Amino acid sequence: MNRGFVVMAALANVCRAAVAGFVLAGGAHAAEVAACLSASDTREQVRAHKLLEPYAALKTAAQQRKAEALSARLCVNGDDYVYEITLLHRDGRLIHVEMNAGTGKLIARPAHEPKDGRDAHDQPAKN
Repeated sequence: MNRGFVVMAALANVCRAAVAGFVLAGGAHAAEVAACLSASDTREQVRAHKLLEPYAALKTAAQQRKAEALSARLCVNGDDYVYEITLLHRDGRLIHVEMNAGTGKLIARPAHEPKDGRDAHDQPAKN
């Protein structure tokens, strides 16, 4: 019984050290973690940095993707301001896009995500 406890404690310490090293090395998308702002903080940052207004970002994204605008959140990733925008497509699919809050340009999706705007958890439309 005591030997099993010692082995488990040693294993836990090895795991802790591995996780700490992984995090310190910048693993787990450390560079991609963005802090999203509250509505009042968004208003302050839009004024301070002359960013695109949330309504304008929603309207532009909805027109470009031919979908209904649902929500936009301003997020900060380092020195970059990005809107995380959720749209509803006519066929009922949710579309998530990112837009540069300074330029108003949509940000290309990473290669691992579907190119048709569908999220990995969305079901294909039935015909």
